[in-house]
Amino acid sequence: PDAIETIADIIPRLTVSRVIYVGETHDQFAHHMNQLKVIRKIHDAGYKLAVGMEMFQKPYQQVVDDYLAGQIDEINFLKKTEYFSRWRYDYNLYKPIIDYLKKQRIPLVALNIQGDLTRKVAREGMYNLPGKQKRQLPSDMNFSNETYRKDLNQVFVVHNKQEDLQDFNYFFQAQMVWDEVMAESAHRFLADHPEHKMVILAGNGHVRYKYGIPDRLYRRNHEPFTVIVQDEEIEDGVAHYVLLTTKLAGKESPK
Repeated sequence: PDAIETIADIIPRLTVSRVIYVGETHDQFAHHMNQLKVIRKIHDAGYKLAVGMEMFQKPYQQVVDDYLAGQIDEINFLKKTEYFSRWRYDYNLYKPIIDYLKKQRIPLVALNIQGDLTRKVAREGMYNLPGKQKRQLPSDMNFSNETYRKDLNQVFVVHNKQEDLQDFNYFFQAQMVWDEVMAESAHRFLADHPEHKMVILAGNGHVRYKYGIPDRLYRRNHEPFTVIVQDEEIEDGVAHYVLLTTKLAGKESPK
């Protein structure tokens, strides 16, 4: 593909899609500034927009809505979404994005599954969950992508040294449930809001090669999408666009 100089150059190509994925490495401030730039430019172009975020878990959607509506303050928003125990990355990395959504009244959709559920699946497998937790799983799941399985196997080799994970199949199920739930959360919002586009912010690993969230959402809604990753190796099929960034030092929270 031709090298393109700036994000502004690709906006006209992004807006033909209903869903735009902008991947990230969570602790890179530059990645979040690029995400904000994409959101801002699509919003400025006059489109109705929602932003789906991996960083917030579905059970806390009401808290997210209350904060964006100005009904609770920032401290309560972070406490009640259990941000510091569930996501843990410095909130200043995401604050400019969320401040912008609040100011512009752009909906923020919590995409993520409850973390304790994925942890349980990774250790015990999804077929061994108790009934109540089983009911939280997506009704429709696709196990068939071999590249997804192979790439996750490489991740597993690193993880199981750190985290007492014994069984690759359980780890694979957990990752797949995670991606399927995020796809389903986005699908539900888009089905209920047919006039909105959605920008989805998630780790590069959930969007590269399209086999994480993008293909799983496409299976549900057949809507055109574009995938952007940041600072990934440029390889065939990794994404529609790769953004190469210069490191930015953001303001860090006091420790």
